[in-house]
Amino acid sequence: MSLDGLAANSNANLILTDSNGATITAPNLSGNASENIRFTLNNQPSNTYYARIYLVTPAVGTTYNLTLSAEAILDSGISDNTTALANTNRDISAAVNVGSYSGTDFVASSGFVTDASDYYKFTLNNNGTIGINLNPSSGNADIQLLNSSGQSLQPASSSTQTGINQDSINRSLAAGSYYIQVYASASSTNYNLQVNFTADAPDQGGNTVGNATLVSLPATVSDLVNTIDTQDYYKFTLNSTALVDIGFTSLSADANLTLQDQNGSAIVPTTTQLGTTLDAIRRSLNPGTYNILVTRGTGTTAANYTLSVVAQTIGLDQAGNSQGAALDLGTLNGSVSGSEFVGSIDFNDYYKFNLNTSSSFNLSLSGLNDNADVQLFRSNGTQVPTTNQTGSTNETITNLPLSAGTYYIRIYPSGSAETFYNLDITVEPQAQQLEINLGSGSSEPDNLTTWNNALYFTANDGTTGIQLWKSDGTTNTRITNASGFNPDDLIVFNNKLYFTATNSTFGTELWEYNGASVTRISDINLNTGSSNPSNLTVVGNKLFFTAVDSSSTRKLWVYNSTSVSLVDINPGFSSSQSPTFTAFNSKLFFTAKNNSELWSTDGTVAGTQVISVGETTKSYPTRFRVVDSTLYFTASNGTSGFEVWKYQNGTTASLLKDITPGNNGFAPTYLTAVGNTLYFVTDSDNDFNLELWKSDGTSGGTVNIRTNGQAPNVGLGSFSLTAVGNILYFVGNDPVTGLELWRTDGTDANTVLVKDIWTGTNASSQPNNSIPTSLVNLNGTLAFAASNGSNREVWFSDGTTANTRKVSNINPTGNANPDRLTVVGTQLFFTANNGTNGTELYVL
Repeated sequence: MSLDGLAANSNANLILTDSNGATITAPNLSGNASENIRFTLNNQPSNTYYARIYLVTPAVGTTYNLTLSAEAILDSGISDNTTALANTNRDISAAVNVGSYSGTDFVASSGFVTDASDYYKFTLNNNGTIGINLNPSSGNADIQLLNSSGQSLQPASSSTQTGINQDSINRSLAAGSYYIQVYASASSTNYNLQVNFTADAPDQGGNTVGNATLVSLPATVSDLVNTIDTQDYYKFTLNSTALVDIGFTSLSADANLTLQDQNGSAIVPTTTQLGTTLDAIRRSLNPGTYNILVTRGTGTTAANYTLSVVAQTIGLDQAGNSQGAALDLGTLNGSVSGSEFVGSIDFNDYYKFNLNTSSSFNLSLSGLNDNADVQLFRSNGTQVPTTNQTGSTNETITNLPLSAGTYYIRIYPSGSAETFYNLDITVEPQAQQLEINLGSGSSEPDNLTTWNNALYFTANDGTTGIQLWKSDGTTNTRITNASGFNPDDLIVFNNKLYFTATNSTFGTELWEYNGASVTRISDINLNTGSSNPSNLTVVGNKLFFTAVDSSSTRKLWVYNSTSVSLVDINPGFSSSQSPTFTAFNSKLFFTAKNNSELWSTDGTVAGTQVISVGETTKSYPTRFRVVDSTLYFTASNGTSGFEVWKYQNGTTASLLKDITPGNNGFAPTYLTAVGNTLYFVTDSDNDFNLELWKSDGTSGGTVNIRTNGQAPNVGLGSFSLTAVGNILYFVGNDPVTGLELWRTDGTDANTVLVKDIWTGTNASSQPNNSIPTSLVNLNGTLAFAASNGSNREVWFSDGTTANTRKVSNINPTGNANPDRLTVVGTQLFFTANNGTNGTELYVL
């Protein structure tokens, strides 16, 4: 019953009476305060009850609101007021163990009907989680969970929500007997009690170090920790060094991880992520047995988890752990890659490398699953400034200019990081200008020749005229300083440098440089007359050349390191054409009789002979090429036209193969040796499509490569044939890509475009042409000049598209036009024009 709505300054009271008017209960509140009566009444025997409202102060009247309601008491009548009675009358174990119980009853602490507490007993067959919900209907009631002795669980487990708010208990329990107490809290009410039970899955983890559960990696385990099963132990064994990742992949409440050794000592302290944030441990470990401990987080009663354990094998450590033990990468020129690991068991990886010339240094540290950093040191310990990224972001060093010298790279983890990594290093030599004619004038370097690991050449410094020079790639040294000297035709013979040069007393004659001084060797055309030596060719311990004596006739001469003598065979060299000379089988082979015949000589008349080519006196041999023990050349026998011929010994050459029908006038060209194979270019059917051919020295083994009329056998075909190892590089003609770099190993399948360097088409819709030139073997790498549409610079290639790259940027806005590429050891010398200083000497 409730009384409210009283007037101000009034005072009326509410009384509950029996049928005789006797007061049962009354709040007796003063003033106009609202009054409420909640009381249990019985109907045995039948009774009438009254609500009486009266004025305490009669002089002040008031209106009022009276509300009455009654709720039938739903008392079960079960005798359950003690745990002992619950054992007999209130055992709900069967329902709880299969999942849930629900029931209605009544509790009251005062009134005519009282029932202060109801006790329920349940016995759990398994460990699990109990959920208890109490829903009072109209008054306040509370619950608590008791142990088998009827005492409150520790820590205490109860719920005391006010009013009709739901009371709830959730608790992990071990198998055993328990009691639920429902009690009235200064009130009375019907209630609904719901009990839900979820049995724990079978325990996966051992509860001590000694009985830790053995798992095989990779492993995934689902389990829980709670107030009953407070910790789970797992153990695993590594047979090799590995990076181990331990972590929760799912988590219902706060739980933590600890990595231990096999004795239970912590290697990695307990993780402390809060709530359901997934704890994880990453650690590099040596072979052995280890434990994983899973524990409840602070304040957590139960946490379901899924645990993942994965191990990645760490390979044998290649990089040294100190600068003194650094892995030596050697002298870098190009790209080098490797994969390694750094972490708690391998904190430092050191690499050492050398640079022979100023270079652009590029480094990429990728594939990181944690934070690793990079340091770069010079050999004196000075650190080269670099930038280190945070987290697993790639570390990069781009286009860092480094001078020649020795360097060290250190890769190390940041803090406690553990990570694999991929290390990629690219070193691109930077072209250095070796200017001779200072300013805008050109020194026009020429005759670039390698001798004693240095470059010898001719150049004009703008003051002394054309002189003999030397360069080591850093410093240029002028060797001669004679007016009008004009050295030319440099050649190395018997570890000395020979060349032609001019002075005012003896004209143009043969000269020698022995590394210390320059000496004139000949005066064939006496006094001021010039013999104009040419065709200088080394054959064993002799230097052959042609020269003009006082008779104005060009003759064959030989120098044996002591004296110059005439090889008096009167071969009748052409005065209008230069003869062809080559060394083969310790003899000089050359053309004579106006280049119409093939001759050989050892430097004596008796050792001189004519080689018969098809029994004709006018075969016009040319394009000599020695392949293994055979001399190849092109010639015509007068009936088969110009074809490839071969010679090994005796006085007769033989036709390799009559490729082009009829008495053709186009001779095969670009004869090139690649190992024991001869390559050349010819037109086999007079269709004006030149084809690439190869030969093993037999007619049957002389075959064309790829189909006639298809790239690269189109139009002018292939040219600039150059061997690098067992690969032939050349400029190929393709109607789609134009004149670009190709390669072949002699098979159709592996005759391919290396790279379309200048892509696209021109204004006439014709393909752009990079036209590689000056192809040369730079210690296994092809070096050449090419245009990419922006400029013409030096390029390197290993035969792959990805590693065919421009390595110089001498004239960024124009064509540097590199030329005369010459290898000296690990250095590449060449001439180029940067657009400002004229044509000068450069080195990579």
